[in-house]
Amino acid sequence: MLGLTPHLVVPAIFLVLILMASLNSLLFRPILKVLDDRKGIIEGAARDAGKAVENMEKLNEEYAHALQEAKRDAKVAFNQAHDAALAKEKEILTEARKKVEKIIDRGMGELEKSVDAAKSELEDSVKTLSLEISSKILGRTLS
Repeated sequence: MLGLTPHLVVPAIFLVLILMASLNSLLFRPILKVLDDRKGIIEGAARDAGKAVENMEKLNEEYAHALQEAKRDAKVAFNQAHDAALAKEKEILTEARKKVEKIIDRGMGELEKSVDAAKSELEDSVKTLSLEISSKILGRTLS
């Protein structure tokens, strides 16, 4: 079989140890350094992503709060405008009622004058007709 003799085994072990040391310094350490650097970059990116998510959530909360505040302000402004419109409507209606009342009062005054004038005219006509009817019935002039 294989003849393992000490003069062959010792140099083989020595060569394996030199090969391991060479591979360690030339291959494994640089690869491990690259892997460690990559791990640091990935962890940094994960931290940055976490911070970005937190920042986004904070901005989203601020946006929601601002939107809610804007809705509340808009509702207050709408209610104020509505109340102002109702007050203006009430004012206009009050003024219109006052004008209508004045017109009605003026019309009633004119109507009362017309009624009084008509009554007076009718009374005069009744007196005149009564005198004429009496004169014709009696056949003489009445004063």
